[in-house]
Amino acid sequence: MRKILLSSVIVASVFAANAVNVTGIRDASLNKDSQNLAKIEYISTLPVPGQVKTIKKSYVTAPPMIPHKVANMLPIKIHHNECLSCHKPSPAKALGINSMPRDHFVDNFEGDKKTGLRVAGSRFNCTQCHAPQAKLDPVIENRFESIQNAKLNK
Repeated sequence: MRKILLSSVIVASVFAANAVNVTGIRDASLNKDSQNLAKIEYISTLPVPGQVKTIKKSYVTAPPMIPHKVANMLPIKIHHNECLSCHKPSPAKALGINSMPRDHFVDNFEGDKKTGLRVAGSRFNCTQCHAPQAKLDPVIENRFESIQNAKLNK
């Protein structure tokens, strides 16, 4: 036990003495706050919810993009999610808009994986997968091309 404790102390002191400053794309330590990240400006000229056309998916299993304004709906929190007021199955059917799929009511972290009446805890944050449209100056260019588009360009 003493050998393990002593070796742990030695390893910890070596790492502390030779601390490595790991940075990401933004040239700041990964341990620093996000104060120097660009502020996201959501597109305000988009139509209001209910008056939009859906955006074509890049690939079959892609989560749909959010085609309407979201600025007043963010941030999404577990007890405050305005998306649910329209996109839960009952209101969505009444409004004639896209409904949340059934798998959003299945908690993949529960052992039984039963469909519940409430949105699964792992699915409440819509913008985790569904991207709102925003004006950005990306650090890295996105060169994604769907298989269908790649075949057309050849």
